[in-house]
Amino acid sequence: MFDLSWLLLRLAALFTLGAFLVDIEIFVLVTGFLLLHINLGLRTIIGDYIHVKKVKLCLIVLTRISSIELTRYVLELLI
Repeated sequence: MFDLSWLLLRLAALFTLGAFLVDIEIFVLVTGFLLLHINLGLRTIIGDYIHVKKVKLCLIVLTRISSIELTRYVLELLI
C-alpha cells in the first residue's frame, strides 16, 4: 500500500537539504519543508510507539498546535 506520509517526509528532507545550498530567498520554503518534516516525523513516531488511543490523539493534536505556533513565530521573525 502506498504511504503518502513516507513520500512527503523524504521529499521534505530532500528539499530542505537542497535549499540550504541555494540562495537565502528560499528561506521561507526551507522553513516550511523543515516544519513539515518535523511534523510528519513526530506523527510517525507517535503512531509507531504510542498505543493508547487517547494519548495518541492528544499528542497528535499537540504536535499540530506546536507546528502552527512555530510557523507563526517564523513568519513574525520574517516580517
